[in-house]
Amino acid sequence: MAPRPHRRTESNPRTGFTVILCDSCEDDGQLPILAALRDTIRRCPNAVLVRANCPLGRLWCHTRKTTTLRAAGHLVLVQRCTIARQPLGAVMLVGPVRTAEDLTALTRWLETTPENIDELPQRLHWNQHHRRQATRN
Repeated sequence: MAPRPHRRTESNPRTGFTVILCDSCEDDGQLPILAALRDTIRRCPNAVLVRANCPLGRLWCHTRKTTTLRAAGHLVLVQRCTIARQPLGAVMLVGPVRTAEDLTALTRWLETTPENIDELPQRLHWNQHHRRQATRN
């Protein structure tokens, strides 16, 4: 398989980003999200990958694991920042990342120095997915 061409846009070379992957989102190894994110981050100057306990809290993860949400996919947080790691703008919640197609969309978006979640497919806009779920309660 030939390597993907370098798609990085240099809109602002003085910015970077931090990606936080929820370590509690498990998929039994079916979606190699950690490996894909590592590869992507290595190609992006000023980018950092962080694995952490669920950034939304233990209650969220417990609810997700004990209900039908358990197949909801991975949650990824992205924070734009300066090269000195000072935050720029709000944290962007991305997900649920469920399929290889979702993972490809996420990694390509990260390679373009993410500025806006609107650049992602609608299905990866976590806030809107969460609002739809809430209306079913």
